[in-house]
Amino acid sequence: MRIKLKKGYQKKLILFAKKKSNLTWKELSKIVEMAENYLKIELKSEKRTLSEDLYEKLCNLANMDFNKHILKKLDDNWGRSKGGLTYDKPKLLIDKPSEELAELVGIILGDGNIWSQKGYHYLRICGDSEKDKDYLLNYVKPLFERLFNQKINNYLHKTQKEMFLSKGSRDVVFTLEHFGLKSGDKKENNVKIPKWIFRSKKYIRACIRGLIDTDGSLCPITGRDYPYIWFSSNIDGIREGFDMAMKKLGFKTSKWNIRENRTPDIYIGNKKDIEKYIQTISFKNQRHLSKLRPDSSEAKFYSGVKSK
Repeated sequence: MRIKLKKGYQKKLILFAKKKSNLTWKELSKIVEMAENYLKIELKSEKRTLSEDLYEKLCNLANMDFNKHILKKLDDNWGRSKGGLTYDKPKLLIDKPSEELAELVGIILGDGNIWSQKGYHYLRICGDSEKDKDYLLNYVKPLFERLFNQKINNYLHKTQKEMFLSKGSRDVVFTLEHFGLKSGDKKENNVKIPKWIFRSKKYIRACIRGLIDTDGSLCPITGRDYPYIWFSSNIDGIREGFDMAMKKLGFKTSKWNIRENRTPDIYIGNKKDIEKYIQTISFKNQRHLSKLRPDSSEAKFYSGVKSK
């Protein structure tokens, strides 16, 4: 059973529960057994209804009765056509691996996640609402929609400079799990680059492009006339996979810089390897491409390397 409240009251209930219990979002999400981001973004913005169990938990935490604000009670399967809710047999939407799928996997491992909890199934990819806007809307969104033949939603965080692509669909999550992604917290699950990606250098290059376009950067180095390519990750499995990928593609990298209170990072610093990266892998994120174009405002960071 799902609970549909009058407009605005689902948000009020969640905020009352958080305030009355004096909990952080992370603590509240653990108590109600719900993914933190799903609770504070998807459910608080009323994009999804509440399960009866979650509704009761929130009412208890808020110490308030919201029954008079209930519009209707819905069967668990009411939203099959809308996506995001449970139905009997999930469908595999992609039947074989591809370079585009490998790149999307890299993007999700970098700045995305999938969740499958208590009838909720969704994919979310996030980025900076200014620096990553073009990349998310004009590259990642069409990439997803070509692969899955489905639309994906996009929205801006009201108070922070964040943009999200979000899709509630059991079929989408089931398909991504089929191709090696894990549902839930990426760090706790120690997620890895799926094994199938290492079967082809084309897949490896595409996946690495997705990773670096999201969790990578180009930064100038004192004494150098070109930027180094950096990548960072606090997940052991991803770092191990990145090392394996670089080795298979023939790139020389630094050792991982692991420091207290800093996300471990690594860089490609050899100019020939940077040229090779640009020619064989390239960038699709404008925030990186802008540092390679001679007519850009950041051209001073770059000299002699041509973008593919």
